[in-house]
Amino acid sequence: MKRHGFSNLPRHQQGLTLVELLVALGLGLLVVTIAATALLLGQQGYRSVDSSTELRDRERFVSDLLTRVIVQAGYQDLGANAITMRSTAKLLGNDPEPDVFGWNNAIYATPDDRLLTTSTKIANENRPSSCGVANDTSCKNGSDILVVRYQGVSSPTNAVQSDSTMINCAGQGEAGLLTGDLNDRAVSIFHVNRGLNGEPALSCSYFNSTTGLWVAPTPIIEGVESFQLLFGTDSVIPAMAASAALVQDTVTDRWLRADQLTVAGNDAATRENWRRVRSVRVGLVIRGAVGSAQNYAAATLNPLGSLFSSNSDIGTNLAVVADGRLRLQSTFTVHLRNDLSLR
Repeated sequence: MKRHGFSNLPRHQQGLTLVELLVALGLGLLVVTIAATALLLGQQGYRSVDSSTELRDRERFVSDLLTRVIVQAGYQDLGANAITMRSTAKLLGNDPEPDVFGWNNAIYATPDDRLLTTSTKIANENRPSSCGVANDTSCKNGSDILVVRYQGVSSPTNAVQSDSTMINCAGQGEAGLLTGDLNDRAVSIFHVNRGLNGEPALSCSYFNSTTGLWVAPTPIIEGVESFQLLFGTDSVIPAMAASAALVQDTVTDRWLRADQLTVAGNDAATRENWRRVRSVRVGLVIRGAVGSAQNYAAATLNPLGSLFSSNSDIGTNLAVVADGRLRLQSTFTVHLRNDLSLR
């Protein structure tokens, strides 16, 4: 009988065939491709979430600031030592600047003084022609300009210092009237300004009563690509002088652009129309950096909402290119709490 056992002789190692090697390389390459794609998608998703959070933070800040300043419009300090009221101005036959004012589709320029309703430095519809070399939505976006006036409140111990209850568009306190002229009230101007880096920003300009000069535009929030305004009016007919026969009930009955409140050749009628503003509707488009969006696609945005978009109001339909920027639309309405009339 033969005994069977394990052989101690060495075995020869067999290699892979060319087909097996190619299949293994192909599978390995597929796994690496899938892993790299998942990593890139994860990074892009993280960037989009991060950009979305940043845009919402910007939206909250700018909407809070705009709301706080707008509701100050028409404030009169009844506790001041020398009270100056609009009703007094009317009795004296004066015609002070309105507490809310603005321009449609306009670029800001430093005014000569605080008499903005008669200023020739800024005009409705001057934005497209004043953009210079900028040919994109960082400037040609139809953005509007908003002017808000109000009386500041002085410190009880120093008339030239503010007690910080009333602020300007830069967040700084505004002191009370130093003269009896209502045109010396605090003035804040919001507008979109294009920076040297090509990025648009919602900017602030205000009059410094201490120096007697306009402060250079200061960017508040970068990335504001569109700033659209509509004004809720009480008994105002577009481009016409307000009729005394039209009874004011303090309720908004018509939404108008800034240029529709202007009465050609009649500055007094224009000021009276602006005193009939009861609310302000604000539309914003805020954009992130290039590559912050997951999808590269062109789009048409409606900053004021689709119900308020109009082909006759440049900017209410904002066409943006496929630049990979994440964009956020924000629309809100601020109802004025103070009476802006001269009564």
